[in-house]
Amino acid sequence: MHTDAPENDPVGALRAAYADDRDTLHLNNAGIAPLHPVAARALDEVTALQRRGTLGIPETIARVEAARGTFARLTGAAPADVAFFSTCAAALTQCAFGVGLAPGDEVVLLDQEYPSNAYPWHRAAEAAGATVRVVPAGPDFDGGTAALLAAITPRTRVVACSWVQFQTGTQVDLPPIAEAVHRHGGLLVVDAIQGLGVLPFDLAACGADLVCGGSQKWLLGPLGLGFLAARDGLAAQMPPLLHGAMTYGTPDDPTRADRAPRDTAKRFEPGAPPIHAAIGTAAAVEALLAVGIAHVERAARALADHLAAGLAARGYRIYPRGTRSPIVTFVPRRPPAALAADLRAARCAVAVRAGGLRVSPHAFLTREHIDRFVGLLDALDAAGDPA
Repeated sequence: MHTDAPENDPVGALRAAYADDRDTLHLNNAGIAPLHPVAARALDEVTALQRRGTLGIPETIARVEAARGTFARLTGAAPADVAFFSTCAAALTQCAFGVGLAPGDEVVLLDQEYPSNAYPWHRAAEAAGATVRVVPAGPDFDGGTAALLAAITPRTRVVACSWVQFQTGTQVDLPPIAEAVHRHGGLLVVDAIQGLGVLPFDLAACGADLVCGGSQKWLLGPLGLGFLAARDGLAAQMPPLLHGAMTYGTPDDPTRADRAPRDTAKRFEPGAPPIHAAIGTAAAVEALLAVGIAHVERAARALADHLAAGLAARGYRIYPRGTRSPIVTFVPRRPPAALAADLRAARCAVAVRAGGLRVSPHAFLTREHIDRFVGLLDALDAAGDPA
């Protein structure tokens, strides 16, 4: 398969990293993406450090702190405002129980939220005597920016939303939502896992107060890492949900019942964070940052547009593609789950979403991959047609 030389293609280095993986169509990068080779090497290096026991700890800690700086650059936060968790859901749970909900407060959610950004808010609201207001996003999973804006009132303490909708990839327009909720003294908490790595993000520019993400999607990292980034000063105002030696300092510090937690986002890490996943994912993120997230976005969007054109030419129903990530969700002519299973047997990964198939091409792919996918659909449709 032809791949452009890196010097002629802004994302050439990314494509070159996956050049040997020719037989698989990785089209579920909004689900679980293939591990970047640099992440795999970083995991091996961390394992080697662990084999040194205590003697490997100083270098391991240094690499974790370097990883914290990498995620700060990715999100536009300060390193001191980044915390690592086992999953994105764990980070969102810390947000839900840490923002200080009180009786009478409202949390605004879309009815199409990913479950991990819904359940924590329902449970936190129950515990605090607050209310969750679930807002219909509208037809065709359109993202619901207007619906969120209309739902914000003086009682709104938090708007919790996904930046990119997980079923169809539609983006929420964050700045006007931030402006509206801040006008009433509330917070905007963003689940950005479906966009970070393929779309540029800046905490201050979008107005978010807290942003959470995970490692295994567009960031091309290993499973097992969630993270939180907070605007300046907010982390120190949030009580940690979990407690351990590292919440308050180090294991060598004397225990004092009146000791306050750290004044940085490390207060949310009660012990050693997910070291392997943090360092491995940071290596992949550095590779993406070296390419430039804007270049990654441009290439991935071009692939999604090429796919949408091919599907439209064949008469497939495609969910509306407005302001959105490089995700295309369409309704096939065969039952989606059965078709997804046939595609999987042909070494093609997609996701069943919104009554159809969600396809999420990353920038390491080429138009030839997209053409192969559409050709595979044609073949499977023909094989399933009794005529």
